[in-house]
Amino acid sequence: MNIDQINLQFNKTVTNYDSVLIVLTYQDQFVFVKNKKRAWELTGGKVDNYETMNETAIREAYEESGAIINESDIEYIGYYVLPNGHTTTIVKAEVSYFKDIPKESETTERILTKEPLDKNLLSFQDGLYEEIFKYLEARHE
Repeated sequence: MNIDQINLQFNKTVTNYDSVLIVLTYQDQFVFVKNKKRAWELTGGKVDNYETMNETAIREAYEESGAIINESDIEYIGYYVLPNGHTTTIVKAEVSYFKDIPKESETTERILTKEPLDKNLLSFQDGLYEEIFKYLEARHE
């Protein structure tokens, strides 16, 4: 799959979604996690029964990276839809502090980096992350 097959929308809302992708930042650095079965990625995951987008973001940020984020620090960015209809909202959040990654997590470690990781190190090399980071960078110029 490549970015041309993904319907990516910034600054538009979507009412039906099944997962949340969280761009975590901490002291002007991005947070990436190492998935046990894949490679490096941003935090995120499926919405559990009746959770709000923010509740999912708070839970997934902690489960995958040990990050503690406050609801007031979550900023909605947009969403994307995969060809199979899987819809994911994208949020950005500043980490208040870190705890250890929970033992039952699907991730093994976290890293902080000033620049987004090279595409070759990522679990998903479809160009989605690059587009998100380009959008975030353009917004801050």
